[in-house]
Amino acid sequence: MATPPKIPGLGAFVDKNAGTPRPPAPRSVAAAAWLMVLGACAQLVASVIAVAYAASPERLDKIQASLDTMTGTVPSLEAARNTGIITVVFAGIGTICAYLLFAWFLRKGKSWARAAVGVLVALTCVQLVGISYPLGITTVVQLVLGVLAFALSYLPASNRYFAAIKSGR
Repeated sequence: MATPPKIPGLGAFVDKNAGTPRPPAPRSVAAAAWLMVLGACAQLVASVIAVAYAASPERLDKIQASLDTMTGTVPSLEAARNTGIITVVFAGIGTICAYLLFAWFLRKGKSWARAAVGVLVALTCVQLVGISYPLGITTVVQLVLGVLAFALSYLPASNRYFAAIKSGR
């Protein structure tokens, strides 16, 4: 039987010692993971609202006003609207997947997931620029949930858990 190829960095995603028992995740790590799942739910709500707005007559009027100021090759109104809707859908799916992926790997004890949560929180801060209320409240909710998850993942009990997982590799 041939040995599988060695892929650099694959150990970050695949457990090398799948048969060895892993210590249970402390409550702080479990809570951080659940906060990330709630953040994914908030993103789902935000995406549904954004798609509804992108398809609204109000948004269509704004797109038309923008198209009227363009020169050269101008896309059709429907193409511009559909591009916006597709962008919102894919961005929402990507963000939801990121939240769920990082929650999964937090529970598994991957310390890189803690840093990734921090990056996700920083990207959420960027969304605060030009936020409008009350619809922008989902961004604030995601920011609060992300900051709490990030803080919980760096508590002393969490640090011991991530160190134990790392030393078991």
